[in-house]
Amino acid sequence: MTKKVYLTTISLSLLVILIGCPPPHQTSGNISMALKDYEQAVVQYQKGLESDPDSVTLLTGLGRAHYNLGEYDEAIEAFQHSLDIEEYPLASFYLGLTYIAKDEREKGFRILHAFRYTGKRYLTKSVRDMAYYLEPQTTATSEEITTKMFRAWNDGLAMEEDAARPGN
Repeated sequence: MTKKVYLTTISLSLLVILIGCPPPHQTSGNISMALKDYEQAVVQYQKGLESDPDSVTLLTGLGRAHYNLGEYDEAIEAFQHSLDIEEYPLASFYLGLTYIAKDEREKGFRILHAFRYTGKRYLTKSVRDMAYYLEPQTTATSEEITTKMFRAWNDGLAMEEDAARPGN
């Protein structure tokens, strides 16, 4: 990309922001999540759901925002609504973590044991294996479990990327 094209793209993006054309609510919610402004993320995802009440990505985003606020019942409701619409792996993953955070470990681990991401066998195996490993560790806090489950998710994604490289 030439410097002129790059600067034009930046200028147009700034112009859109300055004239008040807000990005879609999902984008705004995702930005709020990245900034750890979970209350604003809830607002943005809810606004998006007004026009698209069955969006699994908006519902999962809403659930993640509630989860990060410690509003576990609201998070469960959003994740479950998403899963009632379609099998959405991120919603399933977070639903399991939410039950664990809510001190319903058995239910949370049952969900994580059944976790499945179609077409991503290494990610699926990594998440399931970690759930089976962590379940008997009764002294592990929900925060420790969450950290290790996210590590398993990231490790599984890395294995997927490695397997997709030519020659593997």
